[in-house]
Amino acid sequence: MIIRAKSVGLDGVCLTDHDHTWGDGFISRLRDKHDFLVIGGAEISTDEGDILVFGLHESVRDIYDSNELREKLDDCGGVMIMAHPFRLDPGLVGSYFAAQGENGQPSQEILEKVGRRDVFSILDALEVCNGQSGRQEKAFTKLVAEQVSLRGTGGSDAHATLGVGNCYTVFEEPVANERDLIDQIKSGSFYGFDDRWKD
Repeated sequence: MIIRAKSVGLDGVCLTDHDHTWGDGFISRLRDKHDFLVIGGAEISTDEGDILVFGLHESVRDIYDSNELREKLDDCGGVMIMAHPFRLDPGLVGSYFAAQGENGQPSQEILEKVGRRDVFSILDALEVCNGQSGRQEKAFTKLVAEQVSLRGTGGSDAHATLGVGNCYTVFEEPVANERDLIDQIKSGSFYGFDDRWKD
């Protein structure tokens, strides 16, 4: 993965396996071996869907409640980002684009209803560009992010090396470690990019 990331011009990678946190020693060894930025996070299955976290260095296996997760991230100064928020609800995404308003544009009613979900008030960002998501899902997620005033990240969600780097997050300042990444997410100094469709 790291070799592929270097070859496509990335400056670093984040490892976010499901319900698993990485030991600092493992991350440091990878970083040193490849002379490349590696940051460990986790993708946690919660009552609100999959949430990416950075800054949490304890077991996450018993955490399912998203509000409990928020409390833990607040305690450790970390961040939480909802991953591919609408992957499990393709009907919602399709119905949004199918519902035409008077001006021929998709209906805002669906967007506004989704925007009232409680989970958006406890997140630091939404993953708007995901390497496993299609155009409509990405477009809908971007609209929801704007509706709820959350910045959007990008992630390849790569399960094989070929997918590494098809979506990524661009930071306004250099990221040298986990704390830099967290600080820039908290300050909103980033945006998600989808290299497949160049936006």
